[in-house]
Amino acid sequence: MFIKKLIRITIALSLFTILINCESGQKNQSENFYYNQSLNKKNVTHKDLSKDLDDVSTVSKGIKKEKELLNIGLLLPLSGANYQIGVSLLNSAQLALEKTSNNNLIFHVADMGDPEKVLRNLYIILQNDIDLIIGPVFSNNIAKVKNILKENNLTAITLSNNSLMEDNNTFVFGLTLQDEINALLEYSNKNSLSKYVVILPDGPFGYAVKNEIDAFKSKNESKDFRFVYYNSQSPDFYAISKSVSRYEERKINLEKQIQLLEKLNTDVAKKELKRLKKLDTYGELDFDAILIFAEKFSDISNLSSILPYYDVDPKKIQYMSNSILAKDMALKEPGLDNAFFTSLEINNKKKFDEEYFSLFNHKPHKLSTLSYDIVGLISKMNAEEKNIKSIFDQKAEFIGINGWFKFSTNGKVYRKPNIYKINKERFIKIN
Repeated sequence: MFIKKLIRITIALSLFTILINCESGQKNQSENFYYNQSLNKKNVTHKDLSKDLDDVSTVSKGIKKEKELLNIGLLLPLSGANYQIGVSLLNSAQLALEKTSNNNLIFHVADMGDPEKVLRNLYIILQNDIDLIIGPVFSNNIAKVKNILKENNLTAITLSNNSLMEDNNTFVFGLTLQDEINALLEYSNKNSLSKYVVILPDGPFGYAVKNEIDAFKSKNESKDFRFVYYNSQSPDFYAISKSVSRYEERKINLEKQIQLLEKLNTDVAKKELKRLKKLDTYGELDFDAILIFAEKFSDISNLSSILPYYDVDPKKIQYMSNSILAKDMALKEPGLDNAFFTSLEINNKKKFDEEYFSLFNHKPHKLSTLSYDIVGLISKMNAEEKNIKSIFDQKAEFIGINGWFKFSTNGKVYRKPNIYKINKERFIKIN
């Protein structure tokens, strides 16, 4: 049994330190309990999941409610290419309920995996008295459902990091580029870094990063940024590295300097000429920090290996990135030693991953802590008979697995990402 197994777990997850002033009512657990039991199995298959959801729908019709339930709509991809993400998020939501020991919540799950059935599946769960929506994950689905949810006076806490989706009834619960970039550049500002090269994929992600950096620069005019774009579908990492260091230009400068010295017949010129002939380029780099934002870790791995061959020495130039480096693979990259990056709480995430794996026999998706934190928060508030709508009170602050967060009135969830440094194959928290 899932509950018994949880009792045997010795890993202690510090779930929440909650600072709130609110109220709520109690609700019945019977449908939720049956639903959890139907999914408490390792290696859940798509066939199993479909049957479980059908069973829940059937059983719920025969339940005579003694008390009102807190009905949570979960909009997750439970079919299609992103099925495993949906299962991981659903498992994490269950785990949060168990950790908070609350049986008064019921999940109404709408599969967002089939683009043709997104609205159909949403309308099905809206037949229930839904109190709050968690999800969707992807921006295209958020765009499809947000107006319908607004018409039904429902608030959605999405599991996205796309700040463009924010409005007064659609909250973006993931760590946004805005939060990451601001934290990264504010920290680098304190370390007297002022000239940057930014490597970006040529596409929507890269343009979004540039927009956030431009917004930062508008308030920090002393900062200088040069942008280098690359084709993420067929990247030429050697060409990118040459462009970053202006290698060809500096190589020509070397040839010119050698020609100049060869015309001089002095001991000093001869000594300098001997030194220059051992070099590939001439002149210092015009930046002191390099920001690499990529959608794939392999891109950063390749760049950090090749850039030093074109004079971008990580011992002299500060390498920086975002939470894509918050994985053990980054520790094994020599070119990333001394790099710093933004991330939510890494140590808490590792503890969560270990517990999740012990229960479900597979690693959780990186977004799983989001569903864990928000379901845990809602569950804890409900258990304490507090109104869940008060989480949107601007004075309310929370701490979960991912660290501190608070909700605004415009759809933004404020976070304070940490700054980590890679040092001798370890993550060092430095702020």
